[in-house]
Amino acid sequence: MNLLRSLFVALRSSDLFENWLYAGLKYMLIKYGLAKDSIVVKCNDKKHRLTPDIYSFIINAHYDGYITNFKCNNIIEFIQNNFRFNITDDSKIFLVTPDNIKLYIDSIRLIDWTVLLETWLYDIHFLDFNLNRWFILDIGAYIGDTALYYASKGAFVVAVEPAPKHFELMLKNIGLNPEFKTKILPINVAIANSDGYVDIAVDGDYLDGGVSIYKDGASRIRVKAVTLKSLLNNIKEMGVNIGEFKTKVLKMDCKGCEWDVVNNELDSLKSFDIIKIEYSGYLRNYTVDQLINKLKYINFTCMRYAHNEQAIKIGLDRHGMIHCIRV
Repeated sequence: MNLLRSLFVALRSSDLFENWLYAGLKYMLIKYGLAKDSIVVKCNDKKHRLTPDIYSFIINAHYDGYITNFKCNNIIEFIQNNFRFNITDDSKIFLVTPDNIKLYIDSIRLIDWTVLLETWLYDIHFLDFNLNRWFILDIGAYIGDTALYYASKGAFVVAVEPAPKHFELMLKNIGLNPEFKTKILPINVAIANSDGYVDIAVDGDYLDGGVSIYKDGASRIRVKAVTLKSLLNNIKEMGVNIGEFKTKVLKMDCKGCEWDVVNNELDSLKSFDIIKIEYSGYLRNYTVDQLINKLKYINFTCMRYAHNEQAIKIGLDRHGMIHCIRV
């Protein structure tokens, strides 16, 4: 069945590339270790050099009907899931989101697409259309996607991300969107129950959106860690006065660290008007009711909901989203 699909995919790629037969054969030789290097494709009398991963992604997505508006000029362009893909001749990938934010992607295979789809396709991080004079503390900022999403709506964002590779790509993405550079303060640190250092699980070169202190991983790296209280003090020392903002929001997607914060730092949480958490009780053996009851103690009322299939599979008792407002 896989061989038959490969044949149909290759045949359909004739819609895209003039040298589809050569490109398909070269891909198969590379796939089975009989050749190396990249794949040169021709379209509109232009030649483009693609990595095997990008070539496979394009022709399979085209075969499955996911690609629209395919263009081949000085760069290869197409639209998938409302993202515009721009692929340069040296196989660099730039995404343009529905709200015109630009993102650089190191590898089509190594990015966690679920995170990007949650931000722009499923809109799970939505707060308001106009976020002028809002302060958002984004804990678990990944490659800067949510920070740029909020900044584009007017918010000032402190983007906290512990994983060095994620953080490096975040800086690149902020650089691609200079109009938002003054609205984002990136900080490379983990949030934990004490100041110091922690080991986080990473999955090789894969830019996993689920990096965590509390997950098992193929390897672990040591990163600097602070408490929420220390982080807020550091932000103040950097010249940011949170009290000057109309609305203060804490967004946490840190795969377990939310329990350290809610369990130990209720006083620090009083600084915020809205708390939005992707909770992972299955990693820390707590239930969402325990989380919500602690927040109720400091006058937050919360709504829980499933934000993806994993939350449905695990169950809302242990995984999902809560949106909490101080009353």
